Amino acid sequence: AAQTIVPAIASLRRAHPDLQIELILGVRSLDIARREADLAVRVARPRTPDLVCQRLGEIGYALYASPRYLEMHGVPESGRGLGGHHLISFTGAPAATSPFFMGESLEGARFALRCDNPFVQRQAAVDGLGIAELACFLGDGSVGLVRVWPEAAPARRTAWLVFHRDMRRSARVAALATAIRDEFRRQRKHLETGGPAAGGLQLIPV
Repeated sequence: AAQTIVPAIASLRRAHPDLQIELILGVRSLDIARREADLAVRVARPRTPDLVCQRLGEIGYALYASPRYLEMHGVPESGRGLGGHHLISFTGAPAATSPFFMGESLEGARFALRCDNPFVQRQAAVDGLGIAELACFLGDGSVGLVRVWPEAAPARRTAWLVFHRDMRRSARVAALATAIRDEFRRQRKHLETGGPAAGGLQLIPV
């Protein structure tokens, strides 16, 4: 939302200043089929027949921790699981977005913190609470964090634009959908691989 949706809204409202948008954030998925929202961006594709799902692109994820944490607890070996480590994650997330933590076994690991706000997860990792799986564009831009396995390719998850098929004729929904698609295309490389921000919202290191 912070990286792509807000810049898309800002761009759209420059052309349509009377447009008013309500942005609802969270892990819980609103029911588009029941019109709880006009449009959604999700990393789990719904299978309801009445919904139109358009692929936006991929978002890269990697494991991050503070140098202090890794010095105290050691760097886990890729492919050997995260047993003995402290983890930071969500309170719950759709099964379709798994596997989490780069597919590593979590047997013997302990969850130090569960929170549905990625910015709080990032801060918890900066403060040394444990290892967090973050979107690379968020983790790479954070002072005080390093990738646990910097040479490993990010795990990618597909982002989908979702709306009810009856909304295809809505000019307002179509305009916002176009703005979001354009922003995802503009930031495609940055969303997939992270690294230095390439325009859009500049995330302030914490």
